[in-house]
Order: sequence, then structure tokens, then C-alpha cells
Amino acid sequence: MILASIQLETKQDYLDLFKQINQPLRQHYQGKARIMFGSNGVGYGTRIAGIEGFARMLWGAGPAIGQLAVDWQKEIREGILVGTDPQSQDYWGDLHDRDQRMVEMPAIALALLHDDHYLWRQFSALEQDQVATWLKQIFAHSCSDGNWQFFKILVYQVLVHLDVEVDSSDAEAAMIKIEQCYRADGWYQDSARGREDYYTPFAFQYYGILYSKLAPDDPQSEVFRQRAREFAGQFIHFFAADGANVPFGRSLTYRYAAVAFWVAMIYGDIWPEKTAVIKGIINRNLRWWLQRPIFDESGLLTLGYSYSQLLMTEPYNSPTSPYWANKIFLLLALPQKHRYWQTAETELPQVPTKKLLAVPHLLASHDAGHTVLLNAGQPGPNYHALTNEKYFKFAYSSQFGFSVPRQNQLKEEAVMDSMLGLQTIDTTMTASRGGQNIVETGMFYSRNNVTDVTQTDDYVASTWRINNVMQARTWLIPLAGWQIRLHHISVKQTCVAYETGFAVADSPDTPGKVTTTDHSSAFRGPAGFTGIVDLTPQVLAQKDATIDGFPNTNLMTPEIVALPGRQTTLTAGEHWLVTGVYAHADLPHATAKWAQQPVAKLTDDYFEVQLAASKVTIKLR
Repeated sequence: MILASIQLETKQDYLDLFKQINQPLRQHYQGKARIMFGSNGVGYGTRIAGIEGFARMLWGAGPAIGQLAVDWQKEIREGILVGTDPQSQDYWGDLHDRDQRMVEMPAIALALLHDDHYLWRQFSALEQDQVATWLKQIFAHSCSDGNWQFFKILVYQVLVHLDVEVDSSDAEAAMIKIEQCYRADGWYQDSARGREDYYTPFAFQYYGILYSKLAPDDPQSEVFRQRAREFAGQFIHFFAADGANVPFGRSLTYRYAAVAFWVAMIYGDIWPEKTAVIKGIINRNLRWWLQRPIFDESGLLTLGYSYSQLLMTEPYNSPTSPYWANKIFLLLALPQKHRYWQTAETELPQVPTKKLLAVPHLLASHDAGHTVLLNAGQPGPNYHALTNEKYFKFAYSSQFGFSVPRQNQLKEEAVMDSMLGLQTIDTTMTASRGGQNIVETGMFYSRNNVTDVTQTDDYVASTWRINNVMQARTWLIPLAGWQIRLHHISVKQTCVAYETGFAVADSPDTPGKVTTTDHSSAFRGPAGFTGIVDLTPQVLAQKDATIDGFPNTNLMTPEIVALPGRQTTLTAGEHWLVTGVYAHADLPHATAKWAQQPVAKLTDDYFEVQLAASKVTIKLR
């Protein structure tokens, strides 16, 4: 598929894009009401995954329904009828509590509304009753107390618009639970045990804006619209000038669903004066994705991030899950004369070089087109796949993403980028290096939860405890594009501290070069520069711990990655480490930055770090 060259100006351009992305799905019907392909497993089984495949196409096919070919319309109409018919072999089934089919119901329901109820009007009265009966099952069962509550709310609103009699009590209870998820600044926590991540923009905010269109006279609608305006000022800091969004948290295989929030802003007419800016954010992000190998040879979206990569996926990701990204095609519901189609996109506006995003405990940093999120960490239980990697690394990058491990044995397979690992010196393993067996400390513990989070406009900090032997408090400071880390580490026996910067592609076809000194490790290659330096005022005995991380571990590249690292042995007691990290895809820019390194000062009372005119001081007591 050659999609990157598609123009993104007119309504026809977006319709063509939707068709090219979704047309391959039509070759994989199983019966008339399921679409499924591939051989990967999923936590809710392939039968329900087939419903997901059919329904997720509808996030775009619904808004586009009147613009699709007659045979495509017929497939959708017949699929909905047999899927909701208990007598059909294609029946989607009866729901149970916390059922994945609830997730797919809003796309099916909303498809009935688009284009003046185009699909709904083609059903007989008996068929309408059948479809409504299947949808109303959602009100008889409990679901997760996070963004899933919106599924009940949206299905209820659709049924009301279709003049279906339905009790409002369950939807009203769901709205109360949604309100309990709200934090501040437009952010939602995805249930009491959840976190703040991309589910705020592509779920809570997206659905809230849809609700405001379905129930414009409800005072809650204006609440949702105001929250969307507030959130826009936060979420813009997740994006870089080249269109990339910073990968952080779970469900990243939904890819360009990252801009679904901006699409909803246009659909909801919430920020009309910013239409050109929003169109630029949407289009640059789409182009960024379409330039990457996210489709297989037959044109199907793959599981993964910037390439096909099962390692980073969730237990609830089936082969059809990535089509959640079709949410962006809500744009196709806009009329032909809408200002969006008449407006030319503009560049990303100038934003402050750093911005505290207090609710998710992130401090955004912008450096010549590179966006980095410094992360204090969010307290909460670890119940999703790879929580440490997706929520607890020190930093996440629009250029270098982050890596996920294949094991926690060798450093090369753990690929602990943007982390500090601690381990007692007596926990060893035998590694083969340079043709020789080497006994070394291994299986490092990293930050997996936090307490005592502190946030200012200049830094974020938190404490993390591994066990009774090892704990640390870490301050993260953005400074003129650099990332400064201050660690106060307490250990009760001799331990090894292993700290890293960002991982950068180091293909054997075009290898880069590692350079080290007594206090620094750096890599330069075609994909960019990455370096880490010890800035501790007191001289520490360190050694280089740079590794080549295994292929298919980094979200941004399938290649081997160079990961600069430093390793320090800590005796029992308290220790202070000061680390500087710098990385950028622009080699000349990075070389100039690396040549001017920050200077740190550490006393019992305060810590100070300075680079040219930029200075940050932190009181320690």
C-alpha cells in the first residue's frame, strides 16, 4: 500500500484514505457478521474478536455510510441484522458482565445514526426491534468502572434518538461513575485502579464530545466541552513538529487514534478558531504513521507500534484491534461545506519549552522538534502488560520512543532504556561476552511504583522502594533540552546501580559508533545521537555499560539499538547520583549540545544544576 503520498485536504482525500485502509478487511469475513484474520490469540477469544473486526470498521464506515459503494453498504446492513438475530448462526451472542462486546457496541449503535439514520431507516420495524433488543443488553450487565461506562451512555443516547423506549437509570448511574473518574485539566483516571494516559484523549474526551452532540441541551454537555478545551492545552505537549506523538502507557497499537481527540474537537465545533492548527496536528500525525511499515503485504494493519511487534501488545489486543484507529474518520460525518475542508493546515504553534502536566505527573520538554515527557510515575496497581516499561520509565520520546524487554537476564534482552536498575552484588549470572564467560550482576530491579510525588514547573520527583534493601528518590529536571536526574539511593548491602539513556537504532547495515570516557558514554549513528554522563560533583568510580539491545524491542525501530549506560557499585549506606542525558535525531544539533554539558552543585541543603543561562535549584531540606 502506498498511502504516505495521499493528499489530506478535501473530504474525498480522507474518504479515499479510509477505503484504502479498510478495504482489505472485506476479504476476511467469517460468515456475514465477523471479520477476523491472523493466528494470534486474545484474552476474550477469536469469536468475539471477529465482532471487534466488524465493529471497528464502523467507526469510519458509519460516518461514511452514504458515501460507500452499494455492495459495502449491503455488507454492513446484513452484518448488523444477522449479528443481532438469535436465530442466525452469525449471532453475536448474549452478553455477560464485563463483556468485550460492550466495547464494540457504540460503533455499531452510532453507525445507525449517521447520515440521517441512513442504515436504521432501511430496517423494518421488526428488524429495528431486533437490533435494539441486542443493544439494550448492555444495561443488564456490569462493566468496568472506567471509560467503559461511556458505552452505556452512548448506546442509551443512540436508542433515544432512534425513538426506542429504554430506561435511563443505568445510563444515569454510568454518568456518575464517569464523573468519579475526572481529575482536573481535562484528565480522567481510567477507573479507581487505572492511570492517566491516552485513554483520556481517545476515550473519555472523545466520548464526552460525542455526548455533547447527542445531548446538546444537557448541562453536562457544556461540562464536557469545557474540559475538552482545557485538555487541548495539555495534550498538545504530547506532539512534535514532525507529527509524531510520544508513546506512553498502554494500548499504543491503536496508533493514529492518538489524534482522535483532535478529530472530535472539529466534529464538536469546540475550538473553531483553531481549525487550521488542529488540521495540521491531525495531518502531520497521519503522515508520520503512513510513512511507517504498519501494514502487512496484503494491506492489513498489524499489531505493534511503528512496525509489526507483538512484544508490546496487550492481552486484549486481537489482530483486528488496531482498527480502533478508525475513530479518526469521524471527520467523514462533516458536511462537504464544513470549514475543515476549506481550511489549509498550519504548523504546530510555538509552545513553551517545558510544561508541567500535573495530573499524569509528566513534565513535557521540547527541544528543536524533539518532544520528551519526563515521568514522575503514577501510583497504582500493576495489572496491565509491561507496566514498568509503559508507565514508569524516567522519560518517553517522540523520536526514540521506549523499549520493552524480551527477558530480564542479560542487559541486551532487558533493554532498560531511560531507567535506573538496582541489584545486590551477589545476584549474578554468567554472560558470554567477546567469546568469554563473564560473571556479572544481573536481573536488575527498576522503578515499579512510586510514592511522595512532588511537582513544580522545573522538576518532578518521586520515591520508589524495591524492598527492605534498596530504595531511591529521583528528581527529573528538563534543562535546555537535557534531562537531568538526581538520585538519592539508600541500600543496606552492596549493590550495583545501572543507569541508561535513550536507545537509538544501530543497524548492522549502517553501524554507528560508541565513544566513552571515565564519566560518559555516547553513541552516534544515522538514526541520531544518544548519550549519558555522570555529573555527580564528587568523583564516582563508574564503568561504561553500553549495550546493543536486541532487535524488535524498541517501539520506533525493529533494528538493534545502541543503549548507552553507566554502572556504579554502591556500598551499604546513602548515595547521591547526578546524571545528564541527551539525545536527538539531528546529529549536528546533538553534537553541539553534547559539547556544552551542564554543571551540578550538591550540598546537604540544596542541589543546583546550570547550563549557560538556564539554572534550576532544588531545596533538599
